[in-house]
Amino acid sequence: MIPKGALSGGTIDSLIVYVCILGVLLLLGTAIRLKIPFFKKYHVPASLIAGIIGLILGPYFIGIIPKDIISSWGSLSGRLVAFIFAPMLMFNSVTKGKNAVKKAFGALCYTYCCCFTQYAVPLLLSVFILIPLFHVNPLFSVILEEGWMGGHGTAGGMAMVFEDLGWADGVSLSITSATIGLIWGIVGGMVLINIAARKGWSRFLHDKASLKAAKEEMYPEGERPVDTYATVDNGVIDSLAYHFSILCVAVLIGWILRVACKTYLHLSISWFVTALFGGLIVKVIMNLTSWKNSLDRKTMSRIQGICLEFLVAGAVSSVNIPVVVKYAVPLLIQQASMIVIMTFFAVWYCRRVFKDYWFENSMLHFGTFCGVFATGMLLLKTCDPDMKSDALEIYALRTPFSSWAVGGGVITGMMPYWLAQYGTIKITLITTVAAVVTFFLPRLIGAWFPPEKEVTAESN
Repeated sequence: MIPKGALSGGTIDSLIVYVCILGVLLLLGTAIRLKIPFFKKYHVPASLIAGIIGLILGPYFIGIIPKDIISSWGSLSGRLVAFIFAPMLMFNSVTKGKNAVKKAFGALCYTYCCCFTQYAVPLLLSVFILIPLFHVNPLFSVILEEGWMGGHGTAGGMAMVFEDLGWADGVSLSITSATIGLIWGIVGGMVLINIAARKGWSRFLHDKASLKAAKEEMYPEGERPVDTYATVDNGVIDSLAYHFSILCVAVLIGWILRVACKTYLHLSISWFVTALFGGLIVKVIMNLTSWKNSLDRKTMSRIQGICLEFLVAGAVSSVNIPVVVKYAVPLLIQQASMIVIMTFFAVWYCRRVFKDYWFENSMLHFGTFCGVFATGMLLLKTCDPDMKSDALEIYALRTPFSSWAVGGGVITGMMPYWLAQYGTIKITLITTVAAVVTFFLPRLIGAWFPPEKEVTAESN
């Protein structure tokens, strides 16, 4: 147990120590991944192992790591997302033509379909089963979307809404829902990835790789691949530092855009969304100068990778695990129903709205819609280690048209009020119709691809 007064030197000292402890967990997770065949066989990343270790050592289990450290990791994870998104529009997209537009529109329809489904199904269950048999509050129906698509941050942030509506239990149940969604996003995603490796759904994994559990995963000297290219002489500035500085400018512009939207337009937009446009602005400006070809995609990918590893480890470590005995049975019915539906979407629906790399796109969205973006990135990184697919770019293209509304946006924030104002029956009908329309919309406008035959993994 870390003494309470040990970190009294200041906020900066505390932050550095917290990050260093997270780094220790990542090293421990790496050692476990390299040495234990089970984790190799099932493609479990070191960052996930590190996060689970942090969770076990945290206040809800052993209690070695204090709650304030765990909370700081959760907050840090939320900020690191901006650094992962900022470079996405800095480079020429590998996704071109009509298929890109169709896939982006399909991804947008899929996003809204999942949102409305995560309201419609719980509402239908409440109307026909949970309210008559278990007498749950009608607001019980909104906790699934808040927890799954919204994540723990949104679930905790809804406290004032539930207090205003006189249902204090909503906060704890939303956080519980977020925990279940996160766990299923990770566990269910890993199960699907291993099935995909055997069935040929994934372009980058195959069963032979998963069976070679004893294969050494540390590159020996002389066989190490070239990973990045320097674009600036080291006598001027280190190339990695140069790229990180460019990235910082993009994230800063994103922060300015976010503050401006909130101050002058009264719009609340996620920082990672505005950072995406910050990166685009930086690229447009650089294209007007002699620096236009000074960015190396692989170097930016490595910076994204560093942020991602710490993000995943911190997010998993900071998972809150409350026990809500009073609502155990209705919660189980509600959450189990959505587990089945989201798995169906991941395997059947995504195969039709995404053409090439359908499985990689599916895993990024599945993880995000069950847990948080970090979960989606974890699954994507597992089935697409070198980020060769178009999944991130398709996700980035649809994000500006959805993040303001779902998963912590306007619809999420207003749904409890709408439910209280207009009643359960009306909102159930509206969300059910919206879910059905968005489900079939890609097919109606031609953004529907017939499922392809199973493919073998691409060579690296």
